[in-house]
Amino acid sequence: MLILSFNFLLFRVMPGDIEFVLIGKTVTPETADELRKYYGLDQPLPVQFLVYLKQTFTGELGTSISYRAGVPVEDLLGPYMLRTFVLVGLGTAIAIFAGVIFGRAAAWRRGTAFDRVGGTFFLIFYCIPTFLFALVLLTLFVRYIPGWPTHGEFSDEYYNMDFLGKVWDRTIHVLLPLFALVIESIAAFSIITRSALVDVLTEEYMVTAVAKGLRGRQVLKNHAMPNAMLPVVTVVAMNVGWILGGAIMIEVIFSYQGLGYLTYMAVFAYDYPLLQAVFMLEAVAVVVANFIADITLFRLDPRLKI
Repeated sequence: MLILSFNFLLFRVMPGDIEFVLIGKTVTPETADELRKYYGLDQPLPVQFLVYLKQTFTGELGTSISYRAGVPVEDLLGPYMLRTFVLVGLGTAIAIFAGVIFGRAAAWRRGTAFDRVGGTFFLIFYCIPTFLFALVLLTLFVRYIPGWPTHGEFSDEYYNMDFLGKVWDRTIHVLLPLFALVIESIAAFSIITRSALVDVLTEEYMVTAVAKGLRGRQVLKNHAMPNAMLPVVTVVAMNVGWILGGAIMIEVIFSYQGLGYLTYMAVFAYDYPLLQAVFMLEAVAVVVANFIADITLFRLDPRLKI
């Protein structure tokens, strides 16, 4: 209920209303009043809140005010959510797998050239803002590979292609934003995995495992990694929870019309119903991801078991 209340009030304290949204369009005061009445913005806040609760629990999230005005929000979200799942979902999965693998290798070889070079490389990308790396990547491709698609999710000729052509067209369009997203995420996962694993490898029970005659890989797989994964699972849950929100800056820079791009457009359009729906989806995703993380941690850590 707290999330619902905050989600409702957040956009009511924003400046502007229906007249602000329609700046630049020829509308009379009477038309603005009719639109305000149509969207329920003429009602007192308690009445608007009750309507908002009813719409939320019935799945009717209202209609968009400006971005495809008049279209039900629940119908508008579907295609954008799918594109975000493809980009951010795939990128997160790749980043988790590659980041954990590299972090494990770096921790096991700590102090070597592999650890120092790889750690420096990922630390640099971890510190670079996502939008800056995406802009540099976009500039390089425009300058040196001018034929590579750098915006949108498909080309103008998409609907005239056969099935394989459509698959290839979508693939090359998503590769650039996917690469920008994966590099940034791999850096975070590798650094966290390495740090957690290095701490575990210095524990006394690791010395005991070696003294028992276990081989290095057995120690790493059966004793070190299960304990080192505890903080990693928490970070993974945080990233998975934000999949629905998408990587807003990456989607905007590459004009990839996912949920992050839609959120960006809705903010500038003051589209209250659309913003409420997007933020509610993100809140639910974060809660569910953290719940799954708690269950996973309970299974990984025997100290939490009763």
